[in-house]
Amino acid sequence: MKASVSSWSYRALFERNEIDLLGFVDEVKRLGADGFEIFPRHVDESDPGGHLKEVAAKASRLGLEISSLIAGNDFARATAADRAEQVERFKQCLEHAAAAGIERLNTFTGYHGDGGDPAIETCRVIDAYREVMPLAERLAVLCCIENHSSVCRDADGILALLRAVGSENLRTNPDPSNFVADFAVRGERAREAIYTETAKIAPLAANAHLKVGDFTEDGEHAYVDVARLHAIYREAGYDGHVVLEVYGDADQAVDVCEKGIALLRKYM
Repeated sequence: MKASVSSWSYRALFERNEIDLLGFVDEVKRLGADGFEIFPRHVDESDPGGHLKEVAAKASRLGLEISSLIAGNDFARATAADRAEQVERFKQCLEHAAAAGIERLNTFTGYHGDGGDPAIETCRVIDAYREVMPLAERLAVLCCIENHSSVCRDADGILALLRAVGSENLRTNPDPSNFVADFAVRGERAREAIYTETAKIAPLAANAHLKVGDFTEDGEHAYVDVARLHAIYREAGYDGHVVLEVYGDADQAVDVCEKGIALLRKYM
């Protein structure tokens, strides 16, 4: 497996203009990571396609891989106009990624709206993916659904969505601790779902995340058994990127990512 870092982890530095995406590539190299994920708000909005090509070229020169580009889509929007806009933005994201040689998008389902019908929202998400996936297939880009948003949040819901869409280019992006709300304050029994749910979607994984922030004195994750997760991935045949996402105090991102990379290396 490959140790990677999301630019979202460095959000505090980006927000203070202390780093940009090209500078982040240098930081990833310094960390000793294998690659990185790109948060969409860190891409130059005036020329997203050109900026991504520039970042991809620099990554290649430094021997780094781009694990994925986050699409940030919400396909459960209540109005047809909003959903059409989301679909169009997604297609543009696919085209920019393909042109830059980025092989994977980290994608979402959508967010439950107040008073919305979950079944209808799920149908909206399925319809939107059915619309965008032919382009993803033509461009040879994998769309990796993360268990992130509130429509189809659990493993069974995500798998049902994948079956309904029926595209080999629609895969999963496990973020294990997302399966347990407030995982840092829950007990071991509640956190067991981290592993049982991840095991369900790991066979279809094409990207993966790991939330990091708190560590034990011996460098282990304070709340997640990383060795157990890696065993689940190996059993499923997954050998791709594990992308670090810093939760909590983003001002500590440098220290947290250094510890996170060291932890990943222990089990790879």
